[in-house]
Amino acid sequence: MTAGRPRADVTGAGTGRAAAAGPVISVPPGFDLGLVASDIDGTLLLDWQPISHTTIDAIHRCRTSDIPFVLVTGRPIRWLAPIAEQIPDLGLVVCLNGAVIYDIATSSAVKAHTIAHSDIEEIVSAISSSQPEARFAFETLSGLLIDPGFPTRLPQDADIVEDLSQLRERDVVKILVSIGTDDSQALHDLLGPVLTHSCHATFSDPVNGLVELAAAGITKAKTLERLCEHLGVDRRRVLAFGDMPNDIEMLTWAGHGVAVGNALDAVKESADAVAEAVEAEGVARYLGAVLDSLEIGTESGNADSSH
Repeated sequence: MTAGRPRADVTGAGTGRAAAAGPVISVPPGFDLGLVASDIDGTLLLDWQPISHTTIDAIHRCRTSDIPFVLVTGRPIRWLAPIAEQIPDLGLVVCLNGAVIYDIATSSAVKAHTIAHSDIEEIVSAISSSQPEARFAFETLSGLLIDPGFPTRLPQDADIVEDLSQLRERDVVKILVSIGTDDSQALHDLLGPVLTHSCHATFSDPVNGLVELAAAGITKAKTLERLCEHLGVDRRRVLAFGDMPNDIEMLTWAGHGVAVGNALDAVKESADAVAEAVEAEGVARYLGAVLDSLEIGTESGNADSSH
């Protein structure tokens, strides 16, 4: 479990006055909000449901106050279409666990951190030697390729890869690994000694039995950091939300990292605060309270900013 920073309890999920009144927000003294970063699945929405109107309103409140709202997700490009339909003006999205910065407005990849073919061969060889039952999937900028028998949600959307040479001319940005079990943490721990420094390994669902590999050094946090540098936003001004181990680096890097109430314990311990669960629109409620406390997007705040 990751050692946590001192954090405020903002769940409002217990009994007493805090629960009745809703989340108690505690941000660092003098916190100046400059950017909001949020994971998607399990954080903004649950089980592929649409983003709630309340959450969309909070996102638009940020954007109309010139505060970027950046989605930072493990989703591949091909799974961003439902988000684009709901929020077509969203702009840049950090996807594939930091491997790609994607522009929803132009439907194009702005930046991609690909995995070199020699590294792909090394990774597959090392894992296959220790786990012969391992099956692989390869996310590219133009679609998904999978080993025969690899478990995937939409097999009709994937092409079969019979030989790694098929990947030589493809821009591979993420590798997924399965050994046919459903414990992602156990597989992550099993593969750790094998992978050494050849890539970055994480997982985003504790029960799908998948470990997700990116190029060495690539995480949600690293790519968000580079994006913030480009936008001129200091990390101390970043408010970030997440729920899974692939969010931990981002939550610890941000000036104020918030885990939603349904997050894994290790994620909660890495965060500064814990909001309500995704089912209770924890991000929208926490973000709205922060915006209120800083008088952002309110009538008084707008009046102050006009002088």
